This record gives sequence, C-alpha cells and structure tokens, in this order.
Amino acid sequence: MLELASEMQRELDGIAEGLDRLREDPSFQVSHDGEPMVCDMVFAGGGAKGVAHLGGLWALDRLGIRFKRLAGTSAGAITASLVAAGFTADELFSEFFDIDFMKFRDGFWDQRLPKFAMIAAISSSYGMHEGLKLQSWLEERLVSKHANTFGRLPRGSVGMLSELGRSDGPRLQVMASDVTHSCEVMIPRDLSLPRYGKLRPNSFPVAAAVRMSISVPFFFTPYKLHRSLIVDGAFASNLPLETYDKDDPDEVRWPTFGINLTSGPSPPQSTGDLYHFGLAIFDTMRYGQSRMSVINYPTRICRLFEVDTEDVHTLDFGIGRDRKERLFVNGAASVLRTLRGENGAGIRSIWNFDDYIRLRKRWSFPGKDEPYC
Repeated sequence: MLELASEMQRELDGIAEGLDRLREDPSFQVSHDGEPMVCDMVFAGGGAKGVAHLGGLWALDRLGIRFKRLAGTSAGAITASLVAAGFTADELFSEFFDIDFMKFRDGFWDQRLPKFAMIAAISSSYGMHEGLKLQSWLEERLVSKHANTFGRLPRGSVGMLSELGRSDGPRLQVMASDVTHSCEVMIPRDLSLPRYGKLRPNSFPVAAAVRMSISVPFFFTPYKLHRSLIVDGAFASNLPLETYDKDDPDEVRWPTFGINLTSGPSPPQSTGDLYHFGLAIFDTMRYGQSRMSVINYPTRICRLFEVDTEDVHTLDFGIGRDRKERLFVNGAASVLRTLRGENGAGIRSIWNFDDYIRLRKRWSFPGKDEPYC
C-alpha cells in the first residue's frame, strides 16, 4: 500500500474514515439495490495532472466499487487502459509514484535544440516527441497482463473489474481527435469505418489507441491512422462522460462516474516561440473543456468527481513526489465529497441509485446526435 508523507497521510487517513462510514450507511447505494456496487468509469485528460485519477481510484476501491466499462481521454486513457487490463490499485500506485514522467519525452528536443531547429522539427513532423517511449512502456505493462489488444482485455472479475456480459460491448473506449476529418474518433468503436481502413477492432493494440489519445499538438507527433492524422482526444471531448449513457432511464443498470481534472487559470507560461505558443493554446483549450465539463446539469454533475489540480500544468512531467501526493489526496477527497452529496447540485445527500434514476426521469438527456448545451 502507498505510504505518503506524514501531513498527507493524516489527511488521507481522515478521508479513509469518511469513506468507511459512507460504505456502512444503509442509504448509500451505487447500483440496483441488492446487487454488487458497480459502475462505468470515465477519466478526463490532463497530462501530469492525471496522478489525481489514482486518488479517486483508491477511494472507490476502499468503498468496494468495481468497474464494468471504462473510457478516457489522453492521460485518462492511460489510466482507463491499465484498469481495463486488470491492474489493481496497489499496482497502479507503484507504477505512477515511482516513475519519472520525463522518460516519456523522446530525446528532450525542446531543451536541446535552438529555437530555429525546434521550429524546423515541428514544421516537418508536427511535434517534438514521437511518443514511442510512452507507447512502449504501456505496451509492456499490458502484455504483462496478457491484455494488449482490445479483444484480449479481461471480461471477468479481476483487479478492480466486475464481470462484463458479452452484450455490454467492449471493456474500454479511448477518445481521440481526427483532424483530417474534423471529428472525434472513439476506439475501438470507430475502427471498422471505411475512413480508417475497416480495421478489426479486437486485434487492434490498446497502446496504439492510447498513443493517439495523448498526442498533444506540437509536443507529440500526430498518429497516422490509415489516411487520417489523429491527435489528443481533448479536442473532441476531454471527459466523454456520456460514452455509455442510455436514453431510457429504465434501462440504466448502473451509473457512469467521471473524474474531471479542474483548476483555475494557470500561472504565466512561456509563449516566446511557436512551440511554446502552441502548447499554451492547447492548455487554454483544455482549461475551457474542463470548465465546460462541470456545467450545472444535475444528472451530470452529481456523478462527477471534480479534482482540484492546483498549479500543476498539463505538461509538468517533472513534478516531484510531494505534488503527486497532493494530487492523489485531492482525488480521493473529491470522491468522498461527491458521494456524500456535497457537490451542491443533483443528489444533495448520500449517493443513492434510485434517487439518481428519479433525477434522470425528470431531466431528459438530449438525443445522441444533439449537442449538450
């Protein structure tokens, strides 16, 4: 089990006590009464901020909640893929708290090249880093669980997963953005489309899908899928919370929760060259996406765990242990706050599945092809 610095540990111990009391409360009901506590889970993008996902997972694991299906964007796609492969909470803590995120930057060209050469590199390949180190790192871990393709992801109860029926579709969906066709691409859902070469979804590598989703423009080179250039999923949806939603509330068997990574405007950052100007634009866009994700819509906000990521930037790959621990604790606290009904909208008491369904029946969702506004 992860051990934090003394101050952070005391705060986490307090959260743990709150979670234990919540779990024993008879009104706390995540899915249908009498059934195991299960949900679908969606993780927002946010680069280095994604450590906060681990705190949320730790809290959900302590509550005994297990996951049916998962989805994610960018850093959230990394987390979702590892959980979908069957990793336990403790295994994820070990991976992310011990790793140096700087190793994912292929060559550190943005630090070594003068500005002219940097611009030339961006002009030729549209990105400073290939993203292959991150893809290889993820592939190795998925192979260790024998779950490196979408068809090999486990459907049984393993790690933090609950058993998934064949009629429930894929265990995992990864959000990316197709800039060639100016649209979202959800993987594996869209792989069989003609514009992507009618690929076979079950045999497609999960790590390749995640590599597409994390392709921050100018930072990572775009991924070429058939004749399309694919970039970071945040351009399409930084938190695809509605991925598994059903239009008819009576068909809902369990809820979808989402971990959203929020913050105020970032401290000033460099915009002195094309590369850093592009990254600043992307960070601004992601900030707007995160703000839109918490729109005051009762049946949406009552299932969002909004994590304050404070002053951590998306590309702060050099963050130290202390800031990782802060993100972790904030993630755990957000789960407790929402499930105790302290989010200020929707379900204002302890989270209860029947109350959620009643909200769904009062607040109809737009159709699948209509915008959420």
